[in-house]
Amino acid sequence: MKERWYILGAGSIGNLWACNLISAGFPVTLILRNSAKLSRFEVNRGILIADQMHSCEADLPNNSSLIQQLIITTKSTDTQAAFNSIKHRLADDAHVVVLQNGMGSQQWITDQLPNAEVAWASTTDGAWLESEFSVVHAGKGITRIGSPDKMLEWLEQLNCGFLDLQPDPEIATTLWRKLAINCAINPLTAIFGCKNGELVSNPNYLNEMVLICNEVEKVITALNLELFDGPLIDHACQVAELTENNFSSMNQDVKHGRITEINQITGYLCEQADKLDITVDINKYYLGKIRELHPHSDA
Repeated sequence: MKERWYILGAGSIGNLWACNLISAGFPVTLILRNSAKLSRFEVNRGILIADQMHSCEADLPNNSSLIQQLIITTKSTDTQAAFNSIKHRLADDAHVVVLQNGMGSQQWITDQLPNAEVAWASTTDGAWLESEFSVVHAGKGITRIGSPDKMLEWLEQLNCGFLDLQPDPEIATTLWRKLAINCAINPLTAIFGCKNGELVSNPNYLNEMVLICNEVEKVITALNLELFDGPLIDHACQVAELTENNFSSMNQDVKHGRITEINQITGYLCEQADKLDITVDINKYYLGKIRELHPHSDA
């Protein structure tokens, strides 16, 4: 029998990944935040996707069962608290996948687990929840996965579900690539309350995106990273146009009064810029504006 996977973070991506693993024959346990959510899960004891129920288990962080395999799909803002709530259950040599937006939390998790094997992942899959345990796979994308410093053979076992996984020996660069695009798109859509495509069609919005991209490229160059063929603004515009009718996650977080991931996206970029003594005033301006909208997003 295949070894059980635990999923920490039962949001849209966590639910999607649970269904993916279940379809591949793995036993799966969701680690839920509180007993009220666990009670609601117990009604159907599974996750609905495409009118099909995928049966799985669920428990709470304070359960004592050992975790040998874990996927972390919490929002990056919740990483430390969520991880600390289950750290006592992790096997010393656990296999862990960190699948989150932004940067910083991946390295933090890796540092907490010196004897475990930790992989980082980045996905372009689109997903949203119709209800707590009913997920819609809104857009089929690619999940790139790998370790920043070594080959992990056990990752091959994950490539047997309905999601498209690709091994990525340059996962740190891939995460930087996504961060650069997110810096260009997410804060602006949140501040202006617009869909992604409007950043390209509105000249004023586009001008701001150009200024952001110019600063991001200064940091990328100083770090000796080669992320794209051609200017960042061209790639950011392409992504905005391909997702023209989408509202970014940051836009949705601001709209619903939730804590955003601005510190793990623009905040991380600004931290790197400060270390390199590079001026990124436009990015810092939008970092401040998002923090003003939600005071709990401050550093």
